[in-house]
Amino acid sequence: MRIQYLSAVSLIALGFAGAAVAQDVTPSIVIQEEAPPPTAYSFGNGGDSGVSRVTRDGVERRKPGSGDVLQVLKAMPGVQFSRSEGLATEKELLDLRPADISISGGNIYENMIRLDGVGVNSRLDVSSTNANHYIEGNAAASAQSVWVDADLIDSVAVYDSNISAQFGQFTGGVVEMETRRPSPVFGVSTYYGVTRPGLAQFRMSDRVRDSFKGEYPDEPEYEKERFSLIVDLPVSERLRALTSYTRNESSIVKDRGANWRQYGTYGQSSLKETYLLKGEYDLADDLLLTGQVTYSPYETEFAHQNGYDNLTFLNGGGLTTKLGLEGRRGDADWELDLSYVSSDTDRTSENPGTISVSTVGTGVDWCSSNSSCAVGGPGNLIQRQKDLTLKGLWKQPLTNGDLRLGFEIAQVTGRKAQPYSRSYRHGASAASEVSANIACADPAEAAALTCVPGRWALGQFNETRAFDTERQLETYTLWGEYRFDLGGFDVRAGLRYDYETLLENHNFAPRLSASHALPWEGHSVTVAANRYYGRSFLGYALREDYPGNYIWRRTPTMVNGQKVFGDNWTLYSHTETAGYSNADLATPYVDELSFAVTGPVPFIGGEYRFKGVARDSEDQFSRSESTSEVYDKETGGNATRQRFTINNDGSREYRGLSMEYIRRLADNHALSLTANWSKTKASNIGYFDVTDETDYQGDLVLYRGEIVSALQALADNQIQDFATPWTLNADLSSNWFDGRVKTNLNIHWNGSFERVEDTGINQTVNGTRYDVYDVVKYDSSMDANLSITAEIARTRFGTAELDVRLNNLFNTIPVANATSTSDPWQMGRNAWVGLRVRY
Repeated sequence: MRIQYLSAVSLIALGFAGAAVAQDVTPSIVIQEEAPPPTAYSFGNGGDSGVSRVTRDGVERRKPGSGDVLQVLKAMPGVQFSRSEGLATEKELLDLRPADISISGGNIYENMIRLDGVGVNSRLDVSSTNANHYIEGNAAASAQSVWVDADLIDSVAVYDSNISAQFGQFTGGVVEMETRRPSPVFGVSTYYGVTRPGLAQFRMSDRVRDSFKGEYPDEPEYEKERFSLIVDLPVSERLRALTSYTRNESSIVKDRGANWRQYGTYGQSSLKETYLLKGEYDLADDLLLTGQVTYSPYETEFAHQNGYDNLTFLNGGGLTTKLGLEGRRGDADWELDLSYVSSDTDRTSENPGTISVSTVGTGVDWCSSNSSCAVGGPGNLIQRQKDLTLKGLWKQPLTNGDLRLGFEIAQVTGRKAQPYSRSYRHGASAASEVSANIACADPAEAAALTCVPGRWALGQFNETRAFDTERQLETYTLWGEYRFDLGGFDVRAGLRYDYETLLENHNFAPRLSASHALPWEGHSVTVAANRYYGRSFLGYALREDYPGNYIWRRTPTMVNGQKVFGDNWTLYSHTETAGYSNADLATPYVDELSFAVTGPVPFIGGEYRFKGVARDSEDQFSRSESTSEVYDKETGGNATRQRFTINNDGSREYRGLSMEYIRRLADNHALSLTANWSKTKASNIGYFDVTDETDYQGDLVLYRGEIVSALQALADNQIQDFATPWTLNADLSSNWFDGRVKTNLNIHWNGSFERVEDTGINQTVNGTRYDVYDVVKYDSSMDANLSITAEIARTRFGTAELDVRLNNLFNTIPVANATSTSDPWQMGRNAWVGLRVRY
């Protein structure tokens, strides 16, 4: 089926080419002089002091072989990536989602990410990593609900501070990605790239290596492929179109658990595709109609190694559509866009409902465990989000400045559902349900493995009741911004108003920045004070409708010396899931103070930007300490369940300083250097976490020989993973042999840091047992990557290029503190090799 998709798109492209020839719009090929290489990014000044932009050429030189465009942001000092990148675990090798990023201390789901002006942000829970979890199990969900291949990206802009009133509903940063616009000249570009173990080396941390007593496990077996086809089709002088198909596929060979060796290894794969159709039509000289459809589904397979017949498919990605008008009226420019986004994070199991059977004396022949064997996978889940948005923009000169006004109306719908399913296992005693005198009232149970005559019967099932819940909210936004000169100061003053029907808060976010030229030519300083409000999270509302947990049991009836198991199931246990309630919540917000100094560098040339950012985040969502609640059980009587309240007790503090330097060296080289220091303190990490103040209140631990509160021991910690105090980046882009060979070398260094955390050791002092907390050092790490693009053919019909991407060039160990012996390998030096043909 996948090959058929590929063939169909290729035929469509050939059809477009034929149409172009028939209309005699095929141009003659003209080889133009190559442009000088771009710096890693360009940065703004004045009111744009917090903006960094990557051009299309910059994306092409720096994108990884995987096609994840967010990886090109590593050169920017305000963006942080996970320190676990580089692990060669099965999960990491299969994962084709975009990287999770933190901007200016924000959490990974607190950014505003826009694709062609359309917000692609999940309002659902994206924190689950357990594909088997009965109700939260979709490890394919992403904070960026829809994403496309880097080959389709024309530019990327990151806003990490001093952000315009045009952008809202974030407490991290803004990432604005624009896909390629249709060209007025017919053209075709196609690419194929591949990587596999023969192009890679594998490393292991010293701590893991020292843990092995015998032979090391086999190195990973995997293969990744990426394909893209992009066609520019000028249908007429007024109508231009672009169509494309991209495909990214990953597959691994996985070892089964020790009790399942008889089945040998098995494969799992992931597939990411993107279908893009984009058009522009000149309705008049001052009126442009634009439209596009982007369908970008993602599917990854999961099968637990300690099981059988349990293949599960996890979905991600989705559909975006947009219809827009761009026009001009007098001195004013205006835009009007209507967009629709649908994301799908469903889970589908080939055999929903787990069957777990004791192997003692049962004659089970599908695994060799001496305790129990499981067959089947988790139940199916439906998880969807839909966004319908209308927005407008008006901009025009006004007296001695420029005025911009905008509005946005959006409807967001979240849905979560699951069909009915059961998971069977033994009841009170497996020994009483494993016997040669087992009989089954219903012969059909033998095929279902719930009762096999003369061997076993399963006396318990967990019932997953069906539910289907949907929650909806509307958002209304007005914003305005005026940029003008005031006594030699370049002032940008803005105000944003947001209202959401879920929290029902009226939020006003003022934005103000002022820039002034310094005495030295070309230098300027900018100071800014801004407030940013976040957005509502539908996960809380959806959790309120989760069904309870029901356990049923049955007992046999003795008939002629046989234990006959029938349909006499009775409710054994009924518990309700933890409840969540939210009432009278404030919207999370960030108050930010920032400054930036920019200008040329004397004597050596180039430009610099020195920037400081101070953020205080308040009213962050967190979970309260649980309280007990009595409810009536279906089994009779009552029971106690936990009730959680969502509160605004979360907070975060961020301080950051960065220095950036960019310079073109002659006409063939471009250099970028950045350094960043930051400190991020957070009371809680996720939506469903309690704050430190609640979680550690009253807990006493042993820390450096003293008994102190856990809160005191953790007081100076930064947030986990995405908060390296020191990062350094270097990037050198070059052209060789008149531009026929292009190279890019980028080096990303994360400094070491220390964290106070639970060591896992317990110690008794004066008869009381305490957790031992201590300082744990995380080593520094370096990631160097080299890309080489070389023309191997250039004719009047186009060019063919060999494309090589070398990752971890110096073959370092990405995560020196790794301790896992079940997944010990990490990616050393590895390469993607590809071929691109342009016509």
